Amino acid sequence: MKEENLEEKLIKIKNWFRKYPVMIAILYTVFYLLAFAWLEANVVPKYIIHCRLDEMIPFCEVFIIPYVFWFAYIPLVFIWFLRRGWEDYSKLCLMVFSGLTICLGIYYIFPTGLNLRLANSEHETGFLYNMVSYLRAIDTPTNVCPSIHVMNTVMIFQAVCSLKDLKHRRLTIAVHFVIMVLICASTVFLDQHSLVDVVCGAMMSVVMHGLVYQVEWKEELARRRAKGKAKANVGRVS
Repeated sequence: MKEENLEEKLIKIKNWFRKYPVMIAILYTVFYLLAFAWLEANVVPKYIIHCRLDEMIPFCEVFIIPYVFWFAYIPLVFIWFLRRGWEDYSKLCLMVFSGLTICLGIYYIFPTGLNLRLANSEHETGFLYNMVSYLRAIDTPTNVCPSIHVMNTVMIFQAVCSLKDLKHRRLTIAVHFVIMVLICASTVFLDQHSLVDVVCGAMMSVVMHGLVYQVEWKEELARRRAKGKAKANVGRVS
């Protein structure tokens, strides 16, 4: 009876989330923000992330625009996927939220930090510089690897590329690709992250996409090779 009751409860929970799918994102966001705030307050960085290439990347305050745009981009994409239907929305939620949960675990086990940010100069004035200063005041250089900015952005691009029956497919993918590149670039041009964080964030997104969307790499490669051979044979015949 207990097992049956547990199964019934799980079914009711699943049905409730299907009826109110937006609650998945809302409840997880609350959990994530509380967990991340706890990490920020209680975990001290032990590993400073840095590579030589970081020193070659100049600071460019204009990239504060795509960096801040990320905070609106993520929820807007989730709303778009929600309107598309349960299948697309649930896969996106599973991929992104699983990745974020793994990141929280990594931040706790391997607390990381940065020493890339330079002190503000008296000559650095203007609206964009003020935005950067405000960002740094609320965003400490801790819990940086992998980069959540990069991971989530790449995940969204992969999810968009995986959509079926996507209207204006090429244009839509191109737009999201440009957004992805700008956001990922902003993390290093603002000294918010090391290139190591960017690479780790991108790698995390690729792994999670493969797991959630069940990408059969061998079958996909075989299909593409077969398609390429077929085109080559058609070209020879013609």
